[in-house]
Amino acid sequence: MMGNENSQLSGLEIEDKAVEITEFWQQYQATIKDSCRYFSLKGDGSVSVFKGEAAAGPLWAVSTPLEKFCNNLLKYRHPCIVRYISAWQQRSTLHLATEYVLPLSHVLKTLSPLQICIGLNNILRALVFLHDQASMSHNNVSTSAVYVTGDGQWKLGGLQYLCPFSELTPAYLKHARIHRYDKAIDPNEDSNELTTKVDQYGFAVLVEDVLKGQSDDEVPYLTNFKKYCKDNLKNEDPTKRSKLSEVLQHNFFNHTFISIYKFLTFLPLKSEDERSEFFTTILNNLKCYDEETVAKQLSGLLLSRLTMLDATARREVIPYILEPCNERQQNSEHPGFFSLNVFKEHVKPRLLQLFSVRDSQIRMLLLMHFSKYIHVFTHEELSQHILPELLLGIKDTDDNLVASTLICLSVLVPILGAAAVVGGKRSKYFTDGRPNCKNNLIKSTSINKQDKKVYLLEKSLRELPCSEDVYENDNTGLTTFTNINLNERPTPVGGESLEEEVILRESTINQVNSEEDWSDWDNTNRQLTMAETESISIEADTIYLNTEKKEVPVIETNVAAEDSALKKSLLQKAAIDAKRNIVDISELDIKHQKTSNTKKGADEFDFFADMKPVIEKAAVVSIDDLVSKEFSSKLTFVPDENQDENEGWGENWND
Repeated sequence: MMGNENSQLSGLEIEDKAVEITEFWQQYQATIKDSCRYFSLKGDGSVSVFKGEAAAGPLWAVSTPLEKFCNNLLKYRHPCIVRYISAWQQRSTLHLATEYVLPLSHVLKTLSPLQICIGLNNILRALVFLHDQASMSHNNVSTSAVYVTGDGQWKLGGLQYLCPFSELTPAYLKHARIHRYDKAIDPNEDSNELTTKVDQYGFAVLVEDVLKGQSDDEVPYLTNFKKYCKDNLKNEDPTKRSKLSEVLQHNFFNHTFISIYKFLTFLPLKSEDERSEFFTTILNNLKCYDEETVAKQLSGLLLSRLTMLDATARREVIPYILEPCNERQQNSEHPGFFSLNVFKEHVKPRLLQLFSVRDSQIRMLLLMHFSKYIHVFTHEELSQHILPELLLGIKDTDDNLVASTLICLSVLVPILGAAAVVGGKRSKYFTDGRPNCKNNLIKSTSINKQDKKVYLLEKSLRELPCSEDVYENDNTGLTTFTNINLNERPTPVGGESLEEEVILRESTINQVNSEEDWSDWDNTNRQLTMAETESISIEADTIYLNTEKKEVPVIETNVAAEDSALKKSLLQKAAIDAKRNIVDISELDIKHQKTSNTKKGADEFDFFADMKPVIEKAAVVSIDDLVSKEFSSKLTFVPDENQDENEGWGENWND
């Protein structure tokens, strides 16, 4: 269960279960919602929160241990020291928020000797910074003062005993001895006049603890380095102990892997020629090491801003780092350097962080190789992290950036769907114009016959999807048609011209006039299409329609439905002639219809005769005429001159 602590960090949720409990504080894991994903490798805003109470002792009279730890983190900033985020007081409890870290004791057993070597290098660099740059002594170098970040980097903590060398006296060490790591305390600490070599002894004890049981199989000079720490850094005479900056020159911290790590760390200090030579050979040098160790320790440096902006690295390194491969073999030319599983675990979190970087060069590089690594993300990561950043990119003023972003958005459409990528209300503006025929597909095979390709259709011509009717010729020379699929409503263009003589055959009249074939048509005067008129064959028993003379010579036939077919044909022909007499379509308008005064016969009907206005003078009607009329309705009242006006109604309403 998690609860909101009402801290200065808005949206902070702290877990109830502590990660570590010491005599000074309790460490908890927490999450900052809607925060910069730089806080943790996970990309979810994970941080660490330390809660401390007041402690008794002469060293904590002014401030508590956590307050001193907090103040020193805020004052002394270094890449190898735990990063400070925020601090606040809640009642009597002090809260300190740092980057996401875990105590070294939680992960030490899972680390390889090579990872431990890099971690010791980081702690040594932090101590050299405190000694040489800040003139401060740590006084508590031990495993309890070392933390590990999410990407496996060791960070120095435990700065509650930090003090300047000028204030480092035997009395100060005596007061702090009760809380320090017993094994890291020099037995001759009280008798030694030189107190500035306390951290050397503590670092030697740290080396023994973390390298216990390790051999030279993976890291060269490991045994020699352990002997060097025991003889030199733990020497009973403090004056014979080497400076920590000299320890960095040992071969244990200068083999190939560490050299690559140091070069990437101090990349801004290198010349252009040195960077060019380094990035040309780096991948070949890293192939001899375990890829998971390389990914965990170097993926952050290989995808750092300085590396991605280097021209040689963009050409020789980045394309191979950003493309995962399914199998990785030594001395093989795989396009990707890391396997898919290692890529998802160590490189993918880096990419999620890089998409939030507002640098056009880095974004262009990510977009350039977008299709190579897009499949490693989940739908949630694409929709929640990648897509919002891409949508922000299309609003930029850089045309090249916008163009590349749109290409990447097109890659996301098949994965997330157009509704998620484009958004908004969409409508169907385009339709599929292909014939909706599932079985009527043209299948053809080609053969070579006499050096000519002949295509053999596996189906007959009638079975093919065609827009025209199909006909067969019989032996009598007469044309017949069967099972004709007539077209739907003909197009206005090309369907007006018909032959004056329409020839009908008895076997085809019933099919054309079938009510089942034209169940969708209510108008029986539908005009015939060209395909229909041409399909009507000539035969001896035919009917000639002469519309101009109004004569219909009937030839005797044995067709049972001849009368009904003839009537329907006459109606169709009459409609065709009426339409052919129209020269201009505007004649259909009442305003443009032509009238002829000379040709008005009995057969012509005036549809507007009853619509002529009749203007008459008002007729004067006398009252006597009105009274004389008889009304049969009982509701009509006609007064009688001889009747008394005071009498009631004379009618019986029950009649």
